[in-house]
Amino acid sequence: MKSYIKAIIIFNKNGEKRLVPLKQGVNIITGESKTGKSALVEIIDYCLCSARCTIPKGKITDFSYIYSLIMNINDDIYIIARRSWETGGKMYFSKENIDFDENTLSLNYFTSKNGSNCKDVQLELESALGLSVTNLATGENLKNKKASLRNMVSYLFQHQNLIASKFALFYRFSDYYKRKDVIDQFPVFAGIVNQEYYSDLITVSDLEKKLKQQIKKQDDDIKSKGYIRENLLPLFEDYYALLGLEFNKELKLEELLITASNLPEFDEKKLINNETIIERYNNLNKQLEELENKERNIILTKKKIEKTSVTGNDLNDELKKLEQKTNIASVEVSKYICPICGQNCEEISKKDFEIQKAIEWLKKELVVTKKYTVDFSEDIRKLNRELSKIKTEKETIRDQLDTIEKKYITLKEVISTKEKVDYAKTRIKLHVEMIDSGIFKTKAEDLKQIREQISEIRKKIQQFKVKEKLNEAQSFLSKNMNSLAKTLDFEDEFLPANLRFDLVDGTFDMYQKQRNGEKIHLYEMGSGANWVSCHIALFLSFLRYFATQDNSPMPLIMFFDQPSQVYFPQSDDNLDKVTQKDIEAVDNMYTTIFNEINSIGEDTGILPQIIIVDHVDGKKLLCKEEFEKYVRCEWRNGEALI
Repeated sequence: MKSYIKAIIIFNKNGEKRLVPLKQGVNIITGESKTGKSALVEIIDYCLCSARCTIPKGKITDFSYIYSLIMNINDDIYIIARRSWETGGKMYFSKENIDFDENTLSLNYFTSKNGSNCKDVQLELESALGLSVTNLATGENLKNKKASLRNMVSYLFQHQNLIASKFALFYRFSDYYKRKDVIDQFPVFAGIVNQEYYSDLITVSDLEKKLKQQIKKQDDDIKSKGYIRENLLPLFEDYYALLGLEFNKELKLEELLITASNLPEFDEKKLINNETIIERYNNLNKQLEELENKERNIILTKKKIEKTSVTGNDLNDELKKLEQKTNIASVEVSKYICPICGQNCEEISKKDFEIQKAIEWLKKELVVTKKYTVDFSEDIRKLNRELSKIKTEKETIRDQLDTIEKKYITLKEVISTKEKVDYAKTRIKLHVEMIDSGIFKTKAEDLKQIREQISEIRKKIQQFKVKEKLNEAQSFLSKNMNSLAKTLDFEDEFLPANLRFDLVDGTFDMYQKQRNGEKIHLYEMGSGANWVSCHIALFLSFLRYFATQDNSPMPLIMFFDQPSQVYFPQSDDNLDKVTQKDIEAVDNMYTTIFNEINSIGEDTGILPQIIIVDHVDGKKLLCKEEFEKYVRCEWRNGEALI
């Protein structure tokens, strides 16, 4: 996922703006305290659809009317903006051409646009990032839970009070449910799984519940009144239909059992025909036909969805190929002069104009077709579940029809009406005796079929190799952290570094594993140098890991707020008190960050973005020349965000 923030822009109501320019790779905003550096992370978070506003009250909030981010996501430009919390917090989301100049953005851009609610913009932004897992419901308490952009931000931000903390590693992990969601959704953010994986898990969960219910029916539901009544009721309906009498279907089980001992007798003096049983037979057939029509419509819908998915992807691929060709054949001049006669060649210019229109049409088509390439796994799963219900209902009706056809209508051996009535009466008596003795028809075939379905889907799930890939990710993070630790500031007792991060067991704990096997957790380590070094090593390693994953929707953006705070004082007046050892530690820190970000770009072909706000200006560092190259804003001597 190639993604980075091109600029942060703030407007006031009069149209005045403050612009913070940013690039791929390293970005440094340096300046004195209280100049608005740390507010940048809160502004980014607010524009990324936060449910609350944590931008510090004061000059910034007094000035601001609209906050906006200009983001490049896979070479498309998106403008994500949000009104101030005090004016309602409405949001704006729009897509622009790759050559959009953020410097031209003005307040007028938003006046003609209708504001959207935060949730709608969040869905748009998630779609742009390719975050398409909409249902992770693998348990009773997780119905309709989706992978969320808001859970991604825990991997993006290291606030000032977090980056050197020994008690916390991730943003907003103090909330238990937030922490659980962030951890649970890591496989989605890493591109390890997709919606098909979760839909299969949901299907297996449903089938296992069904299997459990069927086993219970087989073992325990023999004594269930509802189950007994369900099986006994059709027998009474058949019997009364043969007699031409109305039957009360609302009788309770106890009343049915009493009725079974006092069934109305067949009156041989009356001529009874089969009209009533035929009517019941026809009604059952009608119910069966309605179910078949419903089943047919669902199957057609399912086929259309599958065809739409394939067609959408094929069309999108073909249009992308055409787009690549148009980039090569793009129009570069607006006027052509004949080299022989010196006259203007209007016909060629006209052709260029037509080509340009075709290119614009193609870009619009790519936007339109994008919505046809989404993952329909969840929709298909729901349709399959509905088909399974219909199948069960059809089998029940067919059993009843089969009994009527064989025993009351077409069976040659049973000729007279009296014989038919006697047979129906015998069935009732036999069934009542079976109830008393606890004998019921087993569901062995149903159980076998459900178990086979579960087995097949579990094979599909295993193909994702989730546990194996989580183990690989855990090893990747540990190896990279320990490589970075060689140039970061750790106390001697933790060297050589053997840092571990528990990804597989879902704790997300970080610790140093000593040679004797002892685990020293982050909160057990002394010294702020160890804490900030652990944070930097871990989150740079996450950045590298996500950059290596082809299907990861994670934005490759990292924000470090005041990483030098444990070494350099906040006030420039006290810089002379900084020891040479502290300067060397900060120099190593920044050199490690610079080298790692550039190395990720070289190794993966995608240069991630890191935004660092710090009060140091880099002039005392050995890497000062490279430091100055990455400085985007310097807020000193009265200069500030606002």
